[in-house]
Amino acid sequence: MSGQVRWFMPVIILLLTMVGCSNEEQSQGTEPLEMIKVQLMVPDEVSIKEDVALQMKLTQGDRPVYDADHVQFQVWNEENEPAVPAADKGMMNPEDLEAQGAITAASAGDGIYEANYTFEEAGVYVVQVHVTAGSMHAMPRTKVTVVSGEAAAQ
Repeated sequence: MSGQVRWFMPVIILLLTMVGCSNEEQSQGTEPLEMIKVQLMVPDEVSIKEDVALQMKLTQGDRPVYDADHVQFQVWNEENEPAVPAADKGMMNPEDLEAQGAITAASAGDGIYEANYTFEEAGVYVVQVHVTAGSMHAMPRTKVTVVSGEAAAQ
C-alpha cells in the first residue's frame, strides 16, 4: 500500500496546482471593461455652404482611444429621419451606413475623430456619430441649426 500512496500523492499535488493556476488566470481576465465615452463637438449653429468640422472625442475611462474600429457621422434634416432597420436585421454595419450617406471620420489624434461636412440648405439637422471600439458601440446625436448667410450675420 505504501507504493500506491507514493504514486497517488504526486498526482494529487499536480491536480491541485493545475486547478489553482487556472482559477488565478480566470480571475485576472474577468475585470469589467470601462465603457467608452463619446463627446460630440459640433457647433450649434452654422451657415449654409459653410465647411464644418464634425468632431468627437472618444475615451475609455480617463484615456483617449486612438484605435476605434469605425467612426462614422450620419447627417439628416430632422424632417427626414432615415428609416430604422428592422429588429431582425440587427445593428447596421459600416457599409450600410455608408450606403445611406454616412461619412467616415479620420483620427486627428488625442482620441479626436473628425470629418468635414457642408450643409446645403437651411434647417435643423441631426448629427449622429456611430462609434465602434472593440466590443462596444455608441451612437450619440445632437442638433445643428443651419441658417442663411444673412441670418448668421445678424
